[in-house]
Amino acid sequence: MKQLSAVGLAGGLTSFAGCSSLRSDDATETEQSTPADDGGSSDSSGQGGNDSEIPPFTRVPLVPPPTRDSLDLSEPQDPERHMAFVVHNGTNQFFTPVIAGMNDALNKLGWTGEFVGPNGNNQSKQVEIMNTKISSLEANHDLLGTTVLDASSYAAPVKRAMDKGVTVVQYNTTVNDWDFDFMMEEFGNVLPYVGQNQFPAGNAVGITAYEKAQEKLGSDTQLTVLPCIGVPGHPALQARTDGIVNAIGAQDNVEVLEQLNVSTDVSQATTRVNDAYQANNDINVILGSGFWGPAAAAKLVENEGLQDEIIVGGFDLPESTLNGIQNGTVTFTVGQDPYSQGFQPVMLGYEYVDRGIPMKDYITGVEIVDESNVEFAVQRSGSWPDLRSWQKNNY
Repeated sequence: MKQLSAVGLAGGLTSFAGCSSLRSDDATETEQSTPADDGGSSDSSGQGGNDSEIPPFTRVPLVPPPTRDSLDLSEPQDPERHMAFVVHNGTNQFFTPVIAGMNDALNKLGWTGEFVGPNGNNQSKQVEIMNTKISSLEANHDLLGTTVLDASSYAAPVKRAMDKGVTVVQYNTTVNDWDFDFMMEEFGNVLPYVGQNQFPAGNAVGITAYEKAQEKLGSDTQLTVLPCIGVPGHPALQARTDGIVNAIGAQDNVEVLEQLNVSTDVSQATTRVNDAYQANNDINVILGSGFWGPAAAAKLVENEGLQDEIIVGGFDLPESTLNGIQNGTVTFTVGQDPYSQGFQPVMLGYEYVDRGIPMKDYITGVEIVDESNVEFAVQRSGSWPDLRSWQKNNY
């Protein structure tokens, strides 16, 4: 067994919200479709309904891996490889299960790996770390996993890695500008993405909130929705917020207020959400694109005794959010499967470099946690640090 390293995730963590992909079915050019004029859509089998002219399909370029000269499937060698994961925030507790997934996958393959990132959210430092890691990775042999937060600053190091023969996988965060045509032209291959589609996930939050409001507040209740965002304009968080507004704003008896910048400081977010409510007591739905909005709304609900009057929802599964669902100050939250964001990039990389199978996106979907399943969510989330400790002692 090989000891796997994880840098920057020990103790004292205060940030919880993970960010993910902007890709959505109607935004990425890897999904090519022509909808029928009368609204026909493909069925669950993927064969398309009777009204479909051209069902959706995914373009997967058959680009030989950098290991093609040593690839012999009649006598596979499956050599030990190294995969470096670089993240934009190495002190974010969200990534603990990502590391756990990475470690499990590396151990199954007999590979080594590492998970590194800056102290706090720092894109420029992440790019610097990427360049350092690319220099140390073996050409035509090793792999790199990275989050991508903007279209321009990450392109140069990724191209450098690809030109060296380092296989690259995106996880947790990507951008729409890196579509099929851009990546083929810029990198000569499509970099797969492992994570959640943000705009559709935001729609899921909006629809879930509306359904919860119908059940809890009554179908005739006028809904006044306060959408909250920690970093306005942030590509992933903004896509989530836009999805929330798109879905719930299309429903009957709904007024959606202007999005509230709550910041990424929980105490400041609490003040801003409280001020917004005091200025407009009609607010009865508060939805966040990250951890901060629901955390602030839960404090408002607790302080004002509004458990039966306000719907609170958002993203991710930090302890405070799960506790809020248990005590009734948070209605629901959406998970994005961080474990798979560590596990699947390794496996996709293996399929490509050791079996020649082109890599594809792995979309982690929408996991809705509410009072019906929160106990298991608490059990699982509370076990990630235990799994990490076990891995350190056994891998």
